[in-house]
Amino acid sequence: MICPKCDSSSVNVQMVSEITSKPVGRGVGWWLVVGWWWAPLKWLFLTIPALIVKILTPRKQKIQTTHKKMGICQSCGQSWRIK
Repeated sequence: MICPKCDSSSVNVQMVSEITSKPVGRGVGWWLVVGWWWAPLKWLFLTIPALIVKILTPRKQKIQTTHKKMGICQSCGQSWRIK
């Protein structure tokens, strides 16, 4: 393999893992069946307990890991994604 920047042949190939997280929410079905009436009633009648629960419970997150091959030139330090 040859570096695209300096044309050196001293290139290492490594697998790199990227981890991303997204907050998990309610689905469309839940909002169509329950959410349209539950959310306003909860905040209207249960405001203080709902705020306490919201503050004390941890946020739910969905973690997604992606792997990709990266080439790293040992001469110039250039890195690029290998397809």
